[in-house]
Amino acid sequence: MSSLHLSEGSEKPDLVEGKPYLFSMKFCPFAHRARLALSYKQIPHEIININLKNKPKWYLDIHPEGKVPAFIGPDGKVVVESDVIVNTLDEMYPDPPLYNEETKSRDLELVKNFGKIINIFSDCIHGRDSRPLDEVVAEISKHLEQFEEELETRGTDFFGGDTPGIVDIMIWPWVERSKALPLIYKQPLSFEKEKFPLIIKWVMNMKAQDFVIENAGPIEKFAKLILSMKEGNVDFDSI
Repeated sequence: MSSLHLSEGSEKPDLVEGKPYLFSMKFCPFAHRARLALSYKQIPHEIININLKNKPKWYLDIHPEGKVPAFIGPDGKVVVESDVIVNTLDEMYPDPPLYNEETKSRDLELVKNFGKIINIFSDCIHGRDSRPLDEVVAEISKHLEQFEEELETRGTDFFGGDTPGIVDIMIWPWVERSKALPLIYKQPLSFEKEKFPLIIKWVMNMKAQDFVIENAGPIEKFAKLILSMKEGNVDFDSI
């Protein structure tokens, strides 16, 4: 499939029966979650990128709200919402597993709690939070404390144990994009690394994972996308 983002007027791609497809947008952190899970489990699939500012009408038949990600499994069923997609992939392709039954309840709680950081991040990049960057980072850091404590309690390199699991995959897209904040705000980033030694180690461990490297995106391009969106002039394929 073409890596270009399909827009209004484009023809719907011919989908091969029995083949998994992910409808994505290269810079979307929610779609990033699904791409990470697909890569981690080494699931053969095709990615179809969608222009979210000028959606093709046929895409609304797949996802009525026109959002990404959307996943079409080998059974032809459409699944939407990143958390539902990732969990569906774990059920359909159980090896390697994303959950450890001993920690599953806490894992789900951590993923839910990380939603507070996602909301702060979203408000920042979309201009709904006018606070200086240092105040924003201070609030994010406060929410990160429980994740530092969790790694200390578990005594493992990843939240999933010796290998990444559901928490690692679900929170990584925003951690990766966090370094774009000073480029977007045009202010230096003041993050107290000494308070989060285990998080810093975790970041380095995640960066070394093949499935993370395969799906990594330059923070400069993400920052350029956000700034272009604020100016009302964005071309997903030229960034």
